[in-house]
Amino acid sequence: MSRPSDSFSRRVLTSQLAVIIVVLTLAAGIFAWLGIRNVTDTTETQALAIARTLSTDDVVVQAATDASTQGIDPQSARQAPVQKLALKTGAANKVDFVVVTDDHGLRLAHPEPSLIGKKVSTSPDAALAGLEEITHQAGTLGETVRAKVPVYSATGDGTVVGEVSVGIKTSAVGADVRREVLAIGGLVAVALAVGVAASVALGRRLRRQTLGIGPEELAEMTQHQEAVLRGLDDGVLGFSPEGRLTLTNQTARRLLGQEGATEDVVVPHAIQGMVVEVLEQDVREGDEVSVRRRVAVADRILLATAVRVRREGMTVGGVVTLRDETQVLMMSRQLESVTTMADALRTQRHEFANRLHTVMGLVGTGAYAEAESYLGEILRTGPIGAPVQGIELVEDPYLRALIEAKGTTSAESGVDLRVAENSLILGRLREPEDVTLILGNLMDNAVRAVVRAEGASRVVEVQLMSDGADLHAVVTDSGAGIDSEAAGDQAFEKGITGEDHEEDGHGLGIGLALCRRVAGRHGGRVWLLARHDERFGGASFGVELPDVLEEIP
Repeated sequence: MSRPSDSFSRRVLTSQLAVIIVVLTLAAGIFAWLGIRNVTDTTETQALAIARTLSTDDVVVQAATDASTQGIDPQSARQAPVQKLALKTGAANKVDFVVVTDDHGLRLAHPEPSLIGKKVSTSPDAALAGLEEITHQAGTLGETVRAKVPVYSATGDGTVVGEVSVGIKTSAVGADVRREVLAIGGLVAVALAVGVAASVALGRRLRRQTLGIGPEELAEMTQHQEAVLRGLDDGVLGFSPEGRLTLTNQTARRLLGQEGATEDVVVPHAIQGMVVEVLEQDVREGDEVSVRRRVAVADRILLATAVRVRREGMTVGGVVTLRDETQVLMMSRQLESVTTMADALRTQRHEFANRLHTVMGLVGTGAYAEAESYLGEILRTGPIGAPVQGIELVEDPYLRALIEAKGTTSAESGVDLRVAENSLILGRLREPEDVTLILGNLMDNAVRAVVRAEGASRVVEVQLMSDGADLHAVVTDSGAGIDSEAAGDQAFEKGITGEDHEEDGHGLGIGLALCRRVAGRHGGRVWLLARHDERFGGASFGVELPDVLEEIP
């Protein structure tokens, strides 16, 4: 019993041969028809050209004019110049006959001299009416292709005084056609032989490439693969050994923000770079080659793992799995912001507890005047140790705690965190976690940029403004700014692997992608205002968050 692969190979070979034969038959028929038309057209064109040339020859024109007015003397016409010219022209151009007549259709020149002076066997009416004519007719010399052209009077009055008829036997045309058909037949035979050889070679190659698996088995395997890819929670991208994308699942399209795309998936540069890296690594047999990184794609934070796939010592491609870590990182950043605020509030609580203990001690000892003076000093100076200039402009407890906490950490790095003088917020935060996540990340990035710049000016300014329930903020630093290559939206889309790869300290990619995603959830936005601020020289980022403030009761 034959294997399915053998049966499949035979079916493929039979189908290919049938297609080749049908195509070659059609092609041969078309080319044969075109060849016949070409030979016929060439013959007709040749006959017409000779007839036109003779019709304007002085000898022919004069002979036809004389015959029209004086009649024909057959005996003298057989030796006339027009007869000699007709015979010479026919022999020179290899045509079967050249006939010249007068305006009554009587022959003035003919290959058979005995027929001179007699009427032609085919109608000369069209030519004598001033028309050129090409016909396939049977005459005294057999079946011929004939071209008939009028001869006009030598007087120049436009009178038709005769005709020139040039004919080529159809047997000569048939010989040319047979040569064309034989040539086409030879080409068809060669093409058929090449097609058979190619089909056999293709069948053998197909058996090797499909590993002896028939189409039914391949279809079943494809269905299983599709089911597995659809059932995975992770995105999967498959690549050829050359790094070309060959496979994707729906999860990967969704994570890459191309779920509804009708064209091929566009692989981000960060992921494509990982694929190239694993495919080009030189490793020993048995070593596992993989690269794992976090990348920012379409406002998502994805954990991408690229693995090289080997089979029998050869690299057959690469696979990249994608896992969405946006929510995990977002919760981590929110927890970090809440922890920062809690630490700041705990510090303030400890500070005020100490002051209250002092007041209680003064009151307990009866030093009322000292207690009153101490309380007045507290009201005048405010909290001690607040390292943020202009913090008194921020009344919201969450924002104030966040900025004070960031001011404390930035002061430890030698960076002066300030609140802009024109800041004004009328209201309190409704969702402090998201707002503090965005502002906290931007302030951290700005402080990091200033520290890495190592410039003389070490300032980060935060400007906060309210417009009804909308919050507007600008975070500007005195760092080195952002290069033009990372300007605009590119700063939010660049994939990175971690802090060590943040070239200018602004955390391009992960942190900014989170900020944009959180802001977008509220209908707001985060964008790059300036690569190099006019006052401070560093980068400036803008924030717009609608409906995040509420009136203070």
